[in-house]
Amino acid sequence: MKYKNIMAIGAGVCAIFMALIVVDELAIEAPIAKTNHSIKQPVSTTTVVAQPHTPSLDLIGNTRARFLTQLKVTSEGQLAWLDTELEPGALVTKATPLAKLDTTHLESELAQAQSRVYHSELALEQQLHEQSVALSMLSSKNQSSFAKREPQVTAAKADLSQAKLMLKSMQKRFEEAQIVAPYDAVILSRAVSPGDWLSAGEALFEVAASDSIDVVLPISEPVWRRLKRQLQHQQLEISVTDRSGGQWPAQVRYIAPRMDLTTRQRQLILKVVDPYELNAQLMPNQPVRVSIGLAQEPQSFKVPQSALTRDGFVWTVDAAGTLQKESIEILSKSRTHTYIRFNQINDSTKQVVVYPLLSMVVGTQVEALSNPVQLADNGGAR
Repeated sequence: MKYKNIMAIGAGVCAIFMALIVVDELAIEAPIAKTNHSIKQPVSTTTVVAQPHTPSLDLIGNTRARFLTQLKVTSEGQLAWLDTELEPGALVTKATPLAKLDTTHLESELAQAQSRVYHSELALEQQLHEQSVALSMLSSKNQSSFAKREPQVTAAKADLSQAKLMLKSMQKRFEEAQIVAPYDAVILSRAVSPGDWLSAGEALFEVAASDSIDVVLPISEPVWRRLKRQLQHQQLEISVTDRSGGQWPAQVRYIAPRMDLTTRQRQLILKVVDPYELNAQLMPNQPVRVSIGLAQEPQSFKVPQSALTRDGFVWTVDAAGTLQKESIEILSKSRTHTYIRFNQINDSTKQVVVYPLLSMVVGTQVEALSNPVQLADNGGAR
């Protein structure tokens, strides 16, 4: 019985083995899997070549009158004379008469002050005479300062000194009754009319120096770093343009010794010479555009404005076809392009990505679709 079971099991195993052989022979040969190469992302690039470029900075400033002064009267009285031709905008030279007060009351006060001086001189002479008499009559036992009339002489001298100062003050007030230009000036405003009664301290004119005008230019820290070296070693080429298109050359007057408390920016004060001489005058208290020419940059690249990322970087494609994110310094801008300098310059030709994406990763293999070469030039940068 056991022998029959063993034979049955062996027959079954042989049948299964034969069936496996038949199935293996009849199976269709599986196709060989082909390895697909990864598809490279296409990016639009432009090839730029380094060339010398003279950049410039375009900044916004505000004009400010130089030596802004209000001409006021020091005495009260009626206006006796006024130059009615002096309208706002008129230019006057130093010491030009502008107006004059009626001096009748001032002449009376001046005469009183002169009279007091004469009386004080007479009183001093009297005290000196009495002192000399007293000294000749004094005995050796009576030597007090009062007896020698020393306090009386000192008081008389003090009265004379006070009287002379009062006379000098009245003479100055009399001279100031005629209002004159304190320097070469432009009339900014006039606040009186002929025949007006004026109080002491009332303003007649507001004037400013006509030989120059200031331009206050706020400077941010990045711009300051670019200007600092050139301010120390060379003369900058600076031009100021107002809203009407008038243009004037400018010079650096001084650098403000402290930063603005509100903006935390430095201030560069420029000087424009003779701003009121031309028909198109440069007036105070208006915004102006300031263009500052910088030193020539030998390694400048002209790239499309679209190539710059929001955080101020540029994507490039290296010789191996991989993406690189490079830090730059913006030199200047035109309407369509930006002139930049790479902080790490390793070659004179760059393949710049024209339209960078936020999803780009450094080191990614890409297919560069290059545009024609665009060279940096020296013109059109602002």
